[in-house]
Amino acid sequence: MMRVLLWATHLQTDILALALHLDACPDVEMLVVTPNLSTFAKEPIAAACPIAAAMVDRGDPDMPARARAFAADVVVADNHLPPPGLAPRLFYMWHGLGWKARGRLDLGTFYRGVKRLTGIDPRRPNSAFMAQCYGPNDLHWRIANWGLAAENCVEIGMPFSDILLNPPYDRQFLASRYSIDILGRPTVLMSITWHYGGIFSNAGSVGRTVGGVLGRNRVKAADMSFLDAVVDTVRRKGANLLLCLHDRKRYDRNFIAAIETIASENSFIELRFKDEHPDNLSDLLVADVMISNLSSFLSYYYVLGKPAVHILPARDGDARIERRIMILSRFNVRLWSKSEEAWMLDPTDVGGAIARNQGEAVSAIREAIDDRTMGAAQTSRWLERHTCAIDGSACARFKYHLEQLASTPLPS
Repeated sequence: MMRVLLWATHLQTDILALALHLDACPDVEMLVVTPNLSTFAKEPIAAACPIAAAMVDRGDPDMPARARAFAADVVVADNHLPPPGLAPRLFYMWHGLGWKARGRLDLGTFYRGVKRLTGIDPRRPNSAFMAQCYGPNDLHWRIANWGLAAENCVEIGMPFSDILLNPPYDRQFLASRYSIDILGRPTVLMSITWHYGGIFSNAGSVGRTVGGVLGRNRVKAADMSFLDAVVDTVRRKGANLLLCLHDRKRYDRNFIAAIETIASENSFIELRFKDEHPDNLSDLLVADVMISNLSSFLSYYYVLGKPAVHILPARDGDARIERRIMILSRFNVRLWSKSEEAWMLDPTDVGGAIARNQGEAVSAIREAIDDRTMGAAQTSRWLERHTCAIDGSACARFKYHLEQLASTPLPS
């Protein structure tokens, strides 16, 4: 019996798919640790696919003792690493297959964290460590750029694609959980990653004031002009706009105030934050079109074969790109990266239309609403290049490699 501790940043996407798969395996005993467990329990995925394994909120005072007492053979973590002492082995998952490269500060934290957990730096062969890779390009990046030992990197694919290929619910099941009319109107999903401080990566100029307070509640002019154009386009097409963002704490409060004002003024707009609505599978399924400033959420949407529009967050020729990072998951710090160091994948290597400005975005959204097959071939080719297989068996491959790691003797 393999004992697996899942240490989830959020119980969604790839680590959620793995949790559901392992939960159904009679030869696996699992403990799931996740933030905001009570919020997850109210989500549609929890109703459609209840997890029988033990689950504990990361903020529960008893969590550390319960996790240690579980005595896992291996801990699986996505993005954030657990504290030492919970398991002798670590299997690391990436937090989505996207375009953005991880900065040197983040990498240094990762190297130190793996060494603290396993005793060996992940840039050396390590029998207590393994890393998931989505496909050949991802594998090459982790080895060549991150310097991870090749022996510790395995091509598994995209576990979440297993669920996307065979969803546990449909729009009818989800309709009452949205304020917008997802059954009677087409829905445009706009996912805004937090890494640029807004939609675009630039210092920006003073834009619209929110609440009439000049000099305080201000946001980037480019962001608000772009968002206004998208809202107007969606309105004219008789569609919904579903705005999906990361945790509230990761965005500038003025940016949040601006989009909350827009959402409150339009009944066809709904705003969701990841920490308040962790089941983003439902958001992907209700969407007919997706537009994003290169959030890794896009690559999951590709599996559904529906149109995607890609906002390039930086202009061609920009020497530097504005980025945001979170220190200790609390402090939002603004940094600048050289353009050539900012990307893991070429930002123009995408599975659909590219929007460099408002006009291109408006045109692409209109076309996508009218033609739900737009970009389907391009999306399929992107998945073929960047994932090892979209075949419904990624979670089974993950379990196989978990068993290999769990049965490997630990370093002496």
